[in-house]
Amino acid sequence: MKRSPLPQRLSFRDAAFANFERDAFPMHVGSVGIYAGRVPFPRFLAHVGRRIQLVRRYRQRLVEVPWSLHYPAWVEDPHFDLRHHVTTLTLPPPGSDQQLMRLAAEVFATPLRRDRPLWQVRLVEGLSGGRTAHIAKVHHCLVDGVAGVDLLGALLDPTPEPRHVRRRARPATPPLPGPLTLTADALFDRALDEIRRNEGLALDLLDPARATARIGAIARALWAAGPYLVVPAQTTPWRMRLQAPGRLAWQSLPFDDVRGVATALGGTINDLALTLIASGLARYLAHEGVRLDGRVVRAALPVNVRRGEHANSLGNRISFMLAGLPVGVAGARERFRIIHDEVAALKEQRQAAGIEELMDLLGDLPPALHAFTGRTLTLPNLLTNLICTNVAGPLQPLYLLGHRMEHHYPWVPLGWRMGLSVAIMSYHTGLYFAVTADRKTPGDIDLITAGIGDAFDELRAATTVPEPYRKTPSAPAPAAHAAPARRTPVRAQAAAGAHPAP
Repeated sequence: MKRSPLPQRLSFRDAAFANFERDAFPMHVGSVGIYAGRVPFPRFLAHVGRRIQLVRRYRQRLVEVPWSLHYPAWVEDPHFDLRHHVTTLTLPPPGSDQQLMRLAAEVFATPLRRDRPLWQVRLVEGLSGGRTAHIAKVHHCLVDGVAGVDLLGALLDPTPEPRHVRRRARPATPPLPGPLTLTADALFDRALDEIRRNEGLALDLLDPARATARIGAIARALWAAGPYLVVPAQTTPWRMRLQAPGRLAWQSLPFDDVRGVATALGGTINDLALTLIASGLARYLAHEGVRLDGRVVRAALPVNVRRGEHANSLGNRISFMLAGLPVGVAGARERFRIIHDEVAALKEQRQAAGIEELMDLLGDLPPALHAFTGRTLTLPNLLTNLICTNVAGPLQPLYLLGHRMEHHYPWVPLGWRMGLSVAIMSYHTGLYFAVTADRKTPGDIDLITAGIGDAFDELRAATTVPEPYRKTPSAPAPAAHAAPARRTPVRAQAAAGAHPAP
């Protein structure tokens, strides 16, 4: 059988984000970057046009396979138009960060069109102080948070002087493949999948230790997650049918201070970030009249499992850890101790590796069953309460056409029946938190970001790092305008029922 020239298709993990997407919870990841000075839109448009040559996927769109014989495939878009993906918006005076946040919430609430490459960048003009911003979103079936950072690196530079990327002549793009081609290619790939699956079974028979290791990893993961699988998660105000992710709240902390406090407490930056989120959720829940005694909020924590040949790949190479955030415990320091001990135990049990093995087994399900399940799922979510993702971003400043990116806020989608999610990302001298909520999630989510900041102040005061922490006295000091000298919340949220930006 002659193989059609279709490029890579979605993996099982990638396809989950495509199949489970609804208008009520679009499955893209995103970010908001704020830059010093004005970036002219014509220069920005030309710049993006040059840089997307570095990532072929920016010019590819998804095509569905007839009868879902296999997962959708990436093909070159014969109708690609850069202006469908790169547009400009202008904030009305005064152009505050609160206005930018409300605009970002509206932009992120809109699903990406499936008949085009699955990304979009808005250049936002009119910010106070002559600043500029970007609002970018990329579908989760194309990238996860780690790969999203790599994609951002294609547009930005580590120095004020942009690296030269020569514009190449675009080759002629063939028309979209027809149903017969898609069907033949799907059957070919399914045959290859079956051969690989049989090879794996043969290797397991020849090397029983290999099969035993896999079974052991899955068993350890199920044992570690046992309490979460057997006992339903407690109800929260944000367990609900979703409408649209139209609300957003931000908080940022000085990264060196965060690292210093985490070190003084004997844990990791991730332990501290989860502690701060637990403290913010406790404040929100108490304000909503929820009894906190002994309450634990269950969080799904994505874990990067890239290794070997997948280290720099696109797509999704993530697993999960399931952990409890002890909102019912008094005091941020005690919360930190509990979270540190639990996360350390989960790592020792290699829960994420076991869940990865389990997900690989689920990947053997027929793609048609996968698609049907994703598109018709109506079951309640009793496993977790929220998604909480933490991605390590670059710790050096980045530049867009010579303009320094001063702040960078992440965005992650809402999960099934979970009207609240939290994204964390480090960038340069800051650690940035973004809380996303559904338009119908009750209460004031600014209480969460305010609680994050207050809990950090409490922990910094309780440790040996009460003053702004610095790595070493000899470390070069960053420019004054770039370092967040104190926690800086942005306390505003998009109004419920707001319409997406055009």
